[in-house]
Amino acid sequence: MYVEGRNGNSQAKYLQADTLTRMFGQLTNENIRIGRFRADSASYQEEVLRALETHTESFYIRANRCAKLDNILGSIAPEKWQKIRLGVQEMEVTDLSDYKPFSKDRSYRLVITRIRRKDGQADVFSGDAFTYRAILTNEHTSSNEAVVRFYNARGASERLFDVLNNDFGWSKLPCSFLAENTSFMLMTLCMPIFTPILLESIPEKLIGLSLPTGSRSLSSDLSLFQPSG
Repeated sequence: MYVEGRNGNSQAKYLQADTLTRMFGQLTNENIRIGRFRADSASYQEEVLRALETHTESFYIRANRCAKLDNILGSIAPEKWQKIRLGVQEMEVTDLSDYKPFSKDRSYRLVITRIRRKDGQADVFSGDAFTYRAILTNEHTSSNEAVVRFYNARGASERLFDVLNNDFGWSKLPCSFLAENTSFMLMTLCMPIFTPILLESIPEKLIGLSLPTGSRSLSSDLSLFQPSG
């Protein structure tokens, strides 16, 4: 668990490589190595990728569209696309095994998905009516569908940040200094660890009662912090 405060209204990508290097350094000191790392497009930076190559076994990053990728999308042969379904969403997926986003000396695998647009509006670059997204990874063994499913599972983690922002004060931190606010964030972030202990101490007759707001139940709120598996 790692939290680092930033001064001012900084963009998510600002000095991210430095932040991740400090985090990985602390994990290394505890003999912890990250197996799989996934992040949004704020991590789509050359210096971040180099840090991830050093400190993780594999990574999965949302790739930004650029002129180079736009030129590729329209030239992918139709037979290269495979139809898959994720929940209720139908899409097509393919990959490029030797994609070089930043420099000529490093290549990665790019897993591309496309979803047909309901309005039929053609993409100005690809020339067809699809919405394209891509995931950059250094892992070449999993299927395209498995990569997409693993990356999309980030959504479950994002729910936790939603609860921390709205129910535990992360959206409006209580102090005026970084150190105090970082301590506050670390304490509230411990909820996923201590919630199972809390659940064991709550009488069964209280589980399921409505909270004062009446919008959610005690059991549904606490379930967000239950460890998976």
